[in-house]
Amino acid sequence: MRNSHNQLVPKLAIIAVTVLIIAGISFASDAAAQAENIQQSQPLTFSALQTTPEPDEPAMDHSTIKILEGPFDSPQQVTSTCLSCHPNAAEEIMGTVHWTWEITNEKTGQMLGKRNLINNFCISIESNEPRCTSCHISYGWEDNTFDFEAKENIDCLVCHDTTGTYQKFPTGAGYPATTDTEFPAGSGNIFSAPDYAYIAQNIGQTSRETCGACHFYGGGGDYVKHGDLDSSLIDPAFEIDVHMSADGADFDCTTCHMTEDHKIAGSRYLEAPEDWQGCESCHTTEPHEIASLNHHTEKVSCQTCHIPEFARGGLPTKMTWDWSTAGQLGANGKPLVTKNDDGQVIYDGKKGNFTYESNVIPDYVWYNGNVSYTLTGEEIDPSQPVHINDFLGDKDDPTAKIYPVKTFTAVQPYDSGNNTLAIPHLFGSDDAAYWKSFDWDASIAAGMDYAGLNYSGQYDFVESIMYWPTTHMVAPISEALECHECHTAENGRVDFAALGFSEADVERLTNFPPGTNFYDNAPISNTEPEDCQGCHPTEYELWADGTHADKSVGCVACHQLEQEGTHPEVAFTMVKGAETCGACHVNSYRDWELSLHSEYNVTCVTCHNPHSQSQMTIGDYHLACETCHQHNRDEINHSTHAAAGLSCISCHQNTNRDTGHTYIVQSDTCLDCHAESIHTSNMLVNGETVETMGTEVANMEEAETDQPQSNKINITIWAGAFFAIVIGVGFTLLFNGRINGKEETE
Repeated sequence: MRNSHNQLVPKLAIIAVTVLIIAGISFASDAAAQAENIQQSQPLTFSALQTTPEPDEPAMDHSTIKILEGPFDSPQQVTSTCLSCHPNAAEEIMGTVHWTWEITNEKTGQMLGKRNLINNFCISIESNEPRCTSCHISYGWEDNTFDFEAKENIDCLVCHDTTGTYQKFPTGAGYPATTDTEFPAGSGNIFSAPDYAYIAQNIGQTSRETCGACHFYGGGGDYVKHGDLDSSLIDPAFEIDVHMSADGADFDCTTCHMTEDHKIAGSRYLEAPEDWQGCESCHTTEPHEIASLNHHTEKVSCQTCHIPEFARGGLPTKMTWDWSTAGQLGANGKPLVTKNDDGQVIYDGKKGNFTYESNVIPDYVWYNGNVSYTLTGEEIDPSQPVHINDFLGDKDDPTAKIYPVKTFTAVQPYDSGNNTLAIPHLFGSDDAAYWKSFDWDASIAAGMDYAGLNYSGQYDFVESIMYWPTTHMVAPISEALECHECHTAENGRVDFAALGFSEADVERLTNFPPGTNFYDNAPISNTEPEDCQGCHPTEYELWADGTHADKSVGCVACHQLEQEGTHPEVAFTMVKGAETCGACHVNSYRDWELSLHSEYNVTCVTCHNPHSQSQMTIGDYHLACETCHQHNRDEINHSTHAAAGLSCISCHQNTNRDTGHTYIVQSDTCLDCHAESIHTSNMLVNGETVETMGTEVANMEEAETDQPQSNKINITIWAGAFFAIVIGVGFTLLFNGRINGKEETE
C-alpha cells in the first residue's frame, strides 16, 4: 500500500503542475486575446445572399491534347480543331444573340440587336463593320456579305482564353493582329500576334477578363457606354460590387448570366422570365425581414435601392457625346485631341465633344422587361430630343417595376429632309469615310445607301437620349438607399410625377413615410394626428414635442386598424415589436439585431417612449440603461469616466462605424477622447501619472521608450507559466517531504 501511495503522489503532483501551467497560460492568453480583439475590432459586414452558387466544374487540361500542339497558320484552324471534339458547339453558338447580333421582341414586333439598331455612341455598325466587329465572336465580318453559316469563322478563343495574351485587333474585323502592331499610331500600345497553340492548350472557363474584353470596353473604350460595367470590375473592392469582389461573393459573369448550350441568360433588349430571374433567383421575392421593405419588391427593383450610384470604381463614365462639333484638325493636319486633367479625352476631331461623371445617381423609369427602339427609317420629331430607346411599363402595369438607368445624351446627325436618323459611314480608307474626309454629307450619303435607306441630301444634328439598365456595381447593404432618400419633398431621388403619379399621390409619397395606396399594408400617414388628440391628449402632447412630429410622421404611420371598419369601434394595433420602428429606421434596426438586446427581446419601445422618442427613465436614473444595468451603474459611478462626465451611451453608442445600436464599444469610440494619449497607456501600468481628456500627457518621452503592448502580453503569458511551474514544483517538494518523513518515522 505504501509503494502505491508513493507512486500516486508524484503523479498527482505532475497533474497539478500541468493543470496550473495550462490555467496560467490560458488566463494570460485570454487576456491577450481580449486585448487583440479590442485592438482589431471591426464592424460586421453581411452577405445579402441566401444561397451561394456552386463553383463551376474545373475545365479539362487541354495541354495534354496532342492535336492542340499545332502549328496553326490561322485562327480558323484552331476553331476547326475545337469543333473536331465539340461538334455541337457551332450550331449552339450560331443560335445565340452573341453570334447573330439580332433578336426579335415578340411583344413589340421589333427586330433588335446591334445589326439593326442606331445608337447614340458610334451610331451604327452598317458600313463600319471592320471597326465594330472587333467585338464579335467571329473572324472576318468585314461587310454585309459575311457568311453567318461558316462554322470555321467562330472565334472560340475570345471567350475561353486563360492566358491573357489573346486580343482582337481593333480594326481587324474580328481577327487578331498578324504581327506586333501599334494602335493607335504613336500610342505605344502594342497588339501582339497570338501564339495560337499556346492559347489553345490553355483554354478554360470564361472569366471577367474575357467577358469584359468586349462588355467593359463597349462604345469605343473603357467605361464609355454602360456606366455600371468597366474594367474596375475585373478585381473590384467590396465597396464597388459585393457580388464580384473577392471579399464578397466572388462571382464570375456566368454566375448570374448562366449559360446552357452557349446561350447566355440576360439581355438588355428584353428580359425572358423563363431564362432570367435576376436577383430573385438567389434572394427570393421576400428578401427582407421587415414586411414594408418586402412590399417594395412588388413595384421597386432590387437594383433601385442596392445600386445607389454607378461609375463607382474610380473610372468616370461618358455621359454626353456631341458629334456636331467633330472635324477640327490640328496644325499637323490630324484630328485635334484634347484631354482633361484626369486624362480623359474631352474632344476628339473624329468624334466631337464628351463629358464624364463619376458616382452618378441613376435616373428611374418603369420597366416591364421590354424596350422599344427608334428604328432606322422611322420618322422622328427633331424639335425635341429623340428617344433612341424607351423602357416600357407604367405604374398600372402589374409586371413593371421602378428601375435605375443611365441616361446618355448625344447630338447626332439626321436626315433633315426625311426626318430620319442618319447612318454615317465613319470608318474606312475610301473618300466617303468621315474619319478620312471629314465630310458629313458624303459620309451620310454612303452610309444610307449601304443600309438601303433613302437620303434626301440634307442633314442636320438632333439631340438624342438613350437609356442603359443599371444592374452591376451592387453596393454593400450599409450603403443601400434609405427611405427618406426617395420619399421626400425636397431633392428626392425619384420624380414621382414623372413616373405618372397624380398630384395627390405625389403629396402622399413625398411625405415620409409614404401612404398605403402605393404598397398594400404599408404604414400610412395621411390621417391627421389632431383627429386622435381628443381621446389621447397625453400621447398627442408627447408626439407634438417629438421627432416624429417634426418629420410629419403621424399616428397611423405606426398604428393601423386591426380590421376593416372605423375607430373606435375597430381597434388600432399596439404592436411593440422592433419591426415597426425598423420599417423606417432600417440601419438602427439592423444594428439592434446584432445586439444582446435583440436576443432578450429588449425592443425599441423598451428604452424609447414611442410617442416622444425620448428615453424612458425611472426615479433619479438619467438613462434607460440604468433600469436593467444597475450594478454597472454602481461601478461606473466610481470610475474616471464618470468623473469626466461620461455616461453609458458616451461609450456604447459613440461610434462612426454603425448607428450605435449594437452597443459594442468600437476602436473609434476610445479615440474620441484618447487619440492624443492612446500610446501612453503603459504609463498607468508603470505607476506613472498621466493626465487625459485633452490635456498634455506627462513623461511622454519616457513613455515612448517603453515596450509595446504586444510584448507585455507575451511577458504576461510567460510570467503566468513561470508562476504555475513554481507553484507546481512547490507542491511536489511538499508532498515528497511529507512522504519521506513519514517513511523515516515508520
